[in-house]
Order: sequence, then structure tokens, then C-alpha cells
Amino acid sequence: MAAAPSFNIAVKSAPDGKLGDCPFCHRALLTLEEKGVPYSTTLVNFDAKPDWLLQVNPAGSVPVMKDLATGEWVVDSGVICDFLETHFPQPPLGLVEASPKIGLDVLPKFAGFIKSSTPEEAAEKEAELVATLGELDAYLAEHGPFIGGQQPCSTDLAVWPRLYHMQVTTKYFRGWEMPAQLTHLKAYIDAYTARPSWQHTLYSPEAIIAGWERHGIKRVV
Repeated sequence: MAAAPSFNIAVKSAPDGKLGDCPFCHRALLTLEEKGVPYSTTLVNFDAKPDWLLQVNPAGSVPVMKDLATGEWVVDSGVICDFLETHFPQPPLGLVEASPKIGLDVLPKFAGFIKSSTPEEAAEKEAELVATLGELDAYLAEHGPFIGGQQPCSTDLAVWPRLYHMQVTTKYFRGWEMPAQLTHLKAYIDAYTARPSWQHTLYSPEAIIAGWERHGIKRVV
């Protein structure tokens, strides 16, 4: 019999009512999964945010997590990850600020690429993205298979959703795929997508596409 949940975490819902595409929610869910902490989820429709969410977090953002034993709310993905690291130190993932700072700028780099409005801007942003991915590939070649070494760390769990969004959005909106020479990064993606934590928290590519289309991203292929 599965253990009773210790926490309830509110995360973004997709348009079809399933788990949504928020990479910050994904990070928190991955942390719960990697640490084996029993939890339940509440899916939040961003088109009709509930009053209770705005009371817990006036910004209206998710994730927010409730400790079912104490009633305490923990707000923001980074704070949630550090809370879990402090209260459930095994397996160790490290505190957010103490973890390596590599790969996190994949998000702004690919976002700049898919938002570009001219061929010249697209070429510039693509080059910036490839450079960032190259830095991550080189880091993994020296320190891998994970950013944390032999086992994932807090940064890994933040980077995995970013790379997933990058793969889906750049292919759909730009017809672009990651350069084949980034072999260490490819092996990294293969490694984390095989983990149970990833498989238990995966949302659809369609949810990612819909999420970015809400920000006005247009397909250019």
C-alpha cells in the first residue's frame, strides 16, 4: 500500500486538465520524486486561479506546497527544493545556492531564439543557444554523467525541464534540433529521461507548445 501523502503541491494544469508545462513546478515535483517523499497534487487552471491560491501567494504563481502535518505553506520552487533538502536530506541533492551554476540559462537562450522576429536575430540567438549548450556539454564531459557528478544535484532538477522545453519548442516553432556533436549532452538527456522521477512527472509536448503559444510565439519553419 502506498504511503499517505505528507505534502500537497499545487501545480499548473494543462488545457486538457492534466499536468501542465511549468518547468518550475516540474523542478519541485522532480525533487519530491528523487527524495521519495509521498505527495499529492492539486492542478491549478491559470485561466481561473482559485481564491485560496491568491491568499497563499498573492502573486498567484505556482508551485506552492502545503505540509499536511503542520498546515505550513511553502512558496516558490527554489524554496520548496531547499525545504525538502533540509527536512529530507537523503538522497542529498544540495541546497540551491550551493549547487553548480551551469545550464540554467538554457531557458532565456532558447526563449530568445524562438521569439526572434528576423532571420538575422534568429541566427544571432541560435548561436547564443548553441554556445550555452556547448558549455553544458563540456561541463558534463568533465564532471558528468550528471551536473552533480555520479548522481543528480539540485541544479540537474532545474535544468532537465528547461532542456525538455527547449527540445520541444525549438523543433516545433523553428524546425531546429540540438547539434549532433553535443554527445555528452545527448547522453545526459538519455540518462535523466530514463529515471523514474522523470517518467512520473512528465507532461505532453502539446502542453508545452500550448503554453508558449499563450505567450504569442509563432511557428516559423
